[in-house]
Formats: sequence, C-alpha cells, structure tokens
Amino acid sequence: MAEHDSKSDVVTTEAPELKIRRYTVGYIRDWKTHEPAPTITLKGYWLEDAGFATGTPLKIRVMPGCLVLTAQEPLPAPPPEPEIMQTLKKVCKLSGRKQQQILEFIEVISAKRPPAGKWG
Repeated sequence: MAEHDSKSDVVTTEAPELKIRRYTVGYIRDWKTHEPAPTITLKGYWLEDAGFATGTPLKIRVMPGCLVLTAQEPLPAPPPEPEIMQTLKKVCKLSGRKQQQILEFIEVISAKRPPAGKWG
C-alpha cells in the first residue's frame, strides 16, 4: 500500500467564452459613382468588452470569405508642442498691424549691439 494518497495534478485552462455574432453585409452608395458598395457595420458594447474600445487602431487580415480583426496598440501620443510654436499660432491670429509691430520688436532685440563698456 502506498504511504501517501497520490492524486495526479490536473491542470485545466478555461478557453474564453466564444460568442458568435451574425451580421448581414449591407451596402452604401459610393459618393462619386453612386454605385452600391458593400459595407459591414459592427456596433455594441461587446466590442469594448472584446478589446475594441473607441479609437482602437485595427489590423484587418483579408482572406477569401474571412476577415480577421486584430486590435493594435495605440500610437504613442505626440510630444507636446513647443511653447514658441503655440505663441507663433497666437501671433498669426493677430491683425497685420500687430504682427508688424512684433516683427519690428524682434528685429530690435536681435540686432547686434556693441559690447558693454565700449562706446566707440
């Protein structure tokens, strides 16, 4: 008789619940030719539950009779715009007269000046 009760370790993994959705290919009118073009519209909270939140980039693999949609990592956010560019955009919205004044001011402060203490 065995000294210890032996039980084989059973490892089970649960597969994610697969839900089948049924859709019908519809059509929309092509904006140039007004010819009908096939369209598929997917909508519902189940998309977010499946990892497809609003704004998620998609990769679509196309095969005969089969489309595979794969969620992609979002693109990194662009770096913040430098303060000088934000200021330049504000200047562009000013009147021509004010833009000219700013240009003259920049010319004055960027002009070469003689070194301090040397008055010529």
